[in-house]
Amino acid sequence: MSEQPSNGLWNQLKKRKVIRVALVYIFVSWVIIQIGEASFEALQIPMWGMSLLLVLVGLGFPLALVLAWGYELGPKGKRKNTPAQIDALAEFEGFGDEVPSIAVLPFDDLSEKGDQGYFCEGMAEEILNALCKVANLRVASRVASFQLNSGNDIQEIGRKLNVLTVLEGSVRKSGDKLRITAQLINTKNGYHMWSRQFDRTLEDIFEIQAEIASAISSALSVSLKQKRGWGQQNVDPKAYDFFLRGLSYFARHTTQDNVYARQMFRQAIDIEPEFGRAWAGLAYTYGFSYMYFNASDTNLKEAESTSTKALKLAPELAESHVSAGIAHCMSKAFEEAEAAFEKAIEIDSKNYEAWYFFGRTKVHEGDLERALKLFDRASKVRPEDFQSVLLQAQLYTSLDNNDKALEVTREGIKRVRAVLELNPDDNRALNMGAFALLRLGETEEATEWMTRSMQNAPMDSIIQYNGACFFSLAGDVERALDCLENCLVKVGNISHEWLKHDSDMDNLRTHPRFDEIISRFP
Repeated sequence: MSEQPSNGLWNQLKKRKVIRVALVYIFVSWVIIQIGEASFEALQIPMWGMSLLLVLVGLGFPLALVLAWGYELGPKGKRKNTPAQIDALAEFEGFGDEVPSIAVLPFDDLSEKGDQGYFCEGMAEEILNALCKVANLRVASRVASFQLNSGNDIQEIGRKLNVLTVLEGSVRKSGDKLRITAQLINTKNGYHMWSRQFDRTLEDIFEIQAEIASAISSALSVSLKQKRGWGQQNVDPKAYDFFLRGLSYFARHTTQDNVYARQMFRQAIDIEPEFGRAWAGLAYTYGFSYMYFNASDTNLKEAESTSTKALKLAPELAESHVSAGIAHCMSKAFEEAEAAFEKAIEIDSKNYEAWYFFGRTKVHEGDLERALKLFDRASKVRPEDFQSVLLQAQLYTSLDNNDKALEVTREGIKRVRAVLELNPDDNRALNMGAFALLRLGETEEATEWMTRSMQNAPMDSIIQYNGACFFSLAGDVERALDCLENCLVKVGNISHEWLKHDSDMDNLRTHPRFDEIISRFP
């Protein structure tokens, strides 16, 4: 039997200083009782006075513990713990085998033409996002769970994703008519815990998603915190359909798919101009374009204007604040970026992008110590993520902490191999995993991974930039400089600040070509 849950409670008691308050209270109470015994008789206080003192001391003990749990004691006095702060305290404790966990698989497309894959993915993603609001439920990320489908063995899915339950389903869509089935399955024994069929219209999609999320929460005995419809906004079904198409394209993170996603979000907005989530999605496409693909003034201005619109229409969404944070980071307004990311985390402390891009902002700013802490939080919010872990290795190297760099590298390559087991063609995993292998001395496999990822994605700017870093570390200086020069055309927001702190470029700095190349970077 796992002892993890009880250890988590013990850690919470320590974090909120409940244990410390209890010990201090007991000691102070003992002193007060000793003084009472010594002085009450001399002061001729009746015997019932001593009894009253004991009762008051006893009643005060549970009250002190309750106050310690709800309030943080610090140098500025007591401060009430907000729900977001309490969630943040509890959030990263780790999960035992018995803690509820779930993976949401993309729903099967049973439509006559088989052309509703984007809708099936979007449906599953919306339910996944709703379940992520549950503080005591571990949810496998979209990145991991969407590599699998209902055709895989349920027990194998449970093993690969380390979850106790799986939600799978299907969608049959014809015009505005929907038939959606969903079923919750135990990965240990394959038994169905809950299932239901919905015959509705497209206008009922939000209600269906909420019902499924609520039913799963009940089946798993967890509490779904529905906050303003967990970010939903009743919009025209056609606008929502375009929005789901945009999400599907954007999740692929390629140059062309980013353009397609932008077009879909634009069409959603044309139909529903006040659709805040579509504006946030649109802002993401411009922010990512500037950061990864094309650092043009147009992309930066559009990222700023669309994120401002998203904030105006949907200030309750963490995504609106993340999009604003990315735009502020790219324009080097670092204080504004920090405020935006902190607000996003306050709204949704499980938002991976908020932690991750907050960390990248701190790298741009040159605050590597803070960046390390933020990347570490990101890696705990999304336990299968390798990017936030491997970026820590790079920063530890920059800080001359090679032992720690090797430690996180080993953790990072474990996560990369797990991702490649799910999707052997994941170029980002191959690309960044090559660095981990190189640091671990596995040069041959590292070079094969890097070369394969660059061949598979010749127009992916970040992969090409990482190629320059990789060959620099491997000692192939000329090839590294060739890659870096190619990045002048393709890369996003690689700037002097980033290059200055990027230790991977150290082997190139004395080469005459290096200064000439980086002088042309923005």
